[in-house]
Amino acid sequence: MAHERFRYPLFAAGLIVCAIAPPTAVAGDFAPFARGSFAELRKTHAGRPLVVHFWSVTCPACVAELGEWAKIGRDRPNIGIVFVNTDREHERARVENRLQAAGLLQAINFAFADQFVERLYFEVDRYWSGELPFTALIGAGGATTTVIGALDDPQIAAWFEREGKTGR
Repeated sequence: MAHERFRYPLFAAGLIVCAIAPPTAVAGDFAPFARGSFAELRKTHAGRPLVVHFWSVTCPACVAELGEWAKIGRDRPNIGIVFVNTDREHERARVENRLQAAGLLQAINFAFADQFVERLYFEVDRYWSGELPFTALIGAGGATTTVIGALDDPQIAAWFEREGKTGR
């Protein structure tokens, strides 16, 4: 029979689609952060300052400064801030609780949607190995500065001072 090797063509087609298509849903109200997401965020926010902040519930510094990030978001509405959670899906309830406590549940929240996180790290910064907290600061002109470390890093303060003036 000529059809023997294609006994389950719809199943095979479904596997191919699942293998090449990025995930379209993540538990909770998180947008999936998958391959191409960082480039899409840059494109969507082109011409205005953008902060993409990566954090985890297992990172004490990350959790401790979430409230400060909420305050920055309120104080600087001219600067877009996107939060990307790097935890696995089984941590979503803890993630939501932390965001709720910090007043960030209604912010723009993404969550890693790819188990091969090294690809995601590389798309953001080819030298990033996953250390947290990690912040990508994208100026209105498109220049990107990345910072590994807490919010009190002088590079972050200088960027907010500079972009707060140009991003209005």
